[in-house]
Amino acid sequence: MEKKGKKKLRSSVKFVIRLLLFITILSLCTYFILNLRIKNIYIEGNSSVSDVEIINAAGIKNYPKIYRLHKKELIDNISSIPLIKEVKIKRNILGKLTISVKEEKVLFYYKYNSKYITSSGTLLDDNNYFGYPILINFTPDTIMNKLLEAFDKIDYDIIRMINLIEYTPYKSQDGEIFDDGRFTLFMNDGNTIIIDLVNIRKLNEYMKYFASLGLDERSGYLYLDTITEDNIYFRVYTEEELNERQRIIDEVLNSANVVAGDGENELPKEDGGNNTTE
Repeated sequence: MEKKGKKKLRSSVKFVIRLLLFITILSLCTYFILNLRIKNIYIEGNSSVSDVEIINAAGIKNYPKIYRLHKKELIDNISSIPLIKEVKIKRNILGKLTISVKEEKVLFYYKYNSKYITSSGTLLDDNNYFGYPILINFTPDTIMNKLLEAFDKIDYDIIRMINLIEYTPYKSQDGEIFDDGRFTLFMNDGNTIIIDLVNIRKLNEYMKYFASLGLDERSGYLYLDTITEDNIYFRVYTEEELNERQRIIDEVLNSANVVAGDGENELPKEDGGNNTTE
């Protein structure tokens, strides 16, 4: 009986020691995890919003303790940035914090109200956006909504090639509007596109037209406001049209106080060429 009692006591002591050891290890691990600071910050999906802006909004520039951060608070703070529409947070026990964001696209600067407009119609006051087209004149709300929806489906590289956008509804001589969704696009390569909302998807094919019509050697009007897919019309500028185009660009850029489009605002000189229909 005495031997059995000693064995039982030893077993109990071993159990207590193991339990204490487990609790100690668990406590140390918990302490380590709770006091682990951020070692690396990875930000994915941003282009218009800088890493620094996201880090500052999140309040993590001093690399705080990673598991004492509240994910909802981080997401709310980052989502307060106007261009951020979705945020996801991941973290691991190695101290890696990954912030994945989805941005709204800045589509253009609206000169009428001096605001940048995003794909969702959000208005931005910030003047830190560069290289976007300028919509130079008033556009009715119904047409504006259709324009935003259509532009959101256009390749972003093409949008960034546009210098100025002018709302130019087609009117008869007596002022009756025949096409209220028509726009004139001043491209930063020197060409001007006439297009309507029905055919605006053709902008995605601009580089194809550019190559097939030899627009790298001459400049003029490209008419894409036709419903005939294979009937793209190009016309070289007259000298008066070229001068008027440059006058409009100079006037808008001098008054808008923003940098529009990518590339040079100076237009190439016309080097001749015949009117072409394809």
